[in-house]
Amino acid sequence: MASPLRRALVLIGGSVVAAAVMTVILDPPDTTALVLTFGVILLAALVLSYGVGYLGLSWVDTAYPMPEPTSNPTEPGTEASQADRENFKWMIREGIGVAIASLFGLILLVLFLLEETALIQSQQLTVGDIGVLTVLFVLVLTLFVVGLWSWRGR
Repeated sequence: MASPLRRALVLIGGSVVAAAVMTVILDPPDTTALVLTFGVILLAALVLSYGVGYLGLSWVDTAYPMPEPTSNPTEPGTEASQADRENFKWMIREGIGVAIASLFGLILLVLFLLEETALIQSQQLTVGDIGVLTVLFVLVLTLFVVGLWSWRGR
């Protein structure tokens, strides 16, 4: 991403979409709960998106200026410290990726269990139930394929 404006728009747009989808899935009972749910999820998504995006920036591009040079300049980092820094960034990104995949997997599991509970209670399989189960299956398959793609990319 070339400009800070474009980066901010992508961050905000993705967070709004994530908050809207999660709010629809959670289905709050009234307007106040809907607004609060949307706001909390939006804030969490913004913080997570900023954290993930911040890890990809160089120190020159950050909002924190370098300290003023002193009479004793700091020594440049060694190759080992650079490698450690890159490994740390990689581990953080991987951890966040695993956390996001786990959250979506858990949401899909909860939705599937809710649908199965309703199916067992009704003892009838309707066209709507088949459609919902098909959507859940496609979402699980998509999550599985994205996970495989991610793990093979390492």
